[in-house]
Amino acid sequence: MATNSSGSTLTEHVYEQLRAGILKGRYLPGSPLRLAALSKEFGVSMAVVREALVRLAEQHLVALAPNQGFRVITISRGDLIDLTDLRIRLEGLALRRSIESGDMGWEANVVATHHRLERAPLTHPGEPGTTEEWSAAHAAFHDALGVGCGSPRLIAFTRTLRDSSELYRQLSGTAVVGSRDVKGEHRELMELATARKADEAVESLRRHLQRTTDALLGSVLAEPASTAAGAR
Repeated sequence: MATNSSGSTLTEHVYEQLRAGILKGRYLPGSPLRLAALSKEFGVSMAVVREALVRLAEQHLVALAPNQGFRVITISRGDLIDLTDLRIRLEGLALRRSIESGDMGWEANVVATHHRLERAPLTHPGEPGTTEEWSAAHAAFHDALGVGCGSPRLIAFTRTLRDSSELYRQLSGTAVVGSRDVKGEHRELMELATARKADEAVESLRRHLQRTTDALLGSVLAEPASTAAGAR
């Protein structure tokens, strides 16, 4: 397969660029991803773009509808609630297994990724969402918590769910932060995990994920007043 100057495949390059664009909100939820336009944008064939989009569809960041082509996934309250429930269950399981069987290398990685996260700038003035540096450090830290579980499939599932959650979080701007001590939440997770306190760490992770979801449901995805009133 043809390669770019860095030696990685063209498909990998387009995949990474599209993935980053979706997670940063450059391609909005529900918007079409047209092969011809993207082929021109990236200077590659439509076959390369299609292959990259198929990979993104497998990660549930892109959807392919009959007679409609590829689109960025849509977002909704129901999807976020379902997504959070699955993350709590699967990431909690991965964390528990990591605490029970992770070696010193796992423990050191949790500490190292937390160190980078704590020092990464959360936002830049005048720019929406969190910085790319913080987002990457945040994903690496949460990934580190579960990679000691010993199950490649479980790790893959948690990464896919985390990518879908990142789309929601980036669209929220700083709404998920509010008056929360996000640094404190991450520090607590690191300390409980490395202290091998499985029950406490899993509960801390549950609270952390649920707080973010609750903030989104109360801001970006808040129900219209008329709908909320009618539900009473």
